[in-house]
Amino acid sequence: MTFWVHYVVPSGAAGNGMPRPITDEVIGFAQTVDVDSGDRTVEFAILAVGNGFQIATDIDCTALLRGHAEEIAAARAVDAWVLGFARRAVRIHELLLLRWHEVSSESHRSSIDSLERWLTAHDPTGDYWASLGRGARLPTAQPQS
Repeated sequence: MTFWVHYVVPSGAAGNGMPRPITDEVIGFAQTVDVDSGDRTVEFAILAVGNGFQIATDIDCTALLRGHAEEIAAARAVDAWVLGFARRAVRIHELLLLRWHEVSSESHRSSIDSLERWLTAHDPTGDYWASLGRGARLPTAQPQS
């Protein structure tokens, strides 16, 4: 089973030029990003969640966690792409995002501060998520054994 990399863009963080879905609309498209080995086309789906946005990608989160160079390069390129449109975001593993939606209220789903507090409590080393952008709170790094 493949789990995908997602991004959460909080309310007010999306800048001009970011594709913005209206109500239940999902905007899907492919975007070529520059990676270490050349170009890679990444599939995106953007949807409105609460007052913010969720961006799904076809980057394999399991391969990213296992340190596959191609997925690491793709995630870095997409991080930069997302931050080109949003001043703040969280990159998150699909399963954590699904769990967040199960435990959070509708009003908290787009709150980046609430999300980061919850993520820090559940994954303090930041193995499955990363805070991106200005004012980002980074997870506490733990030494690898």
